[in-house]
Amino acid sequence: MRLSALTQPHTLRQRLLFAVFRGLLGQVPGPVLALSYRRELGGKHLARCYQQALRQAKEWSVGEVELFAAFVSSLNRCRF
Repeated sequence: MRLSALTQPHTLRQRLLFAVFRGLLGQVPGPVLALSYRRELGGKHLARCYQQALRQAKEWSVGEVELFAAFVSSLNRCRF
């Protein structure tokens, strides 16, 4: 179940982004919704933290991180 507040874009940028996702995928992925909601309060900081944690890991290459993400998504029956 998704909260209706998450699925309603608030800015022009979010409306455009959500339209692209809906056009390409049929729906907006959950992580995008969560990071887009009230972005000024927490979403942009959380996204930066995720990027830093995943992209600056010395032990894994970018390709390995993407492979792990794809594997976990498949286990969760998520096509992303």
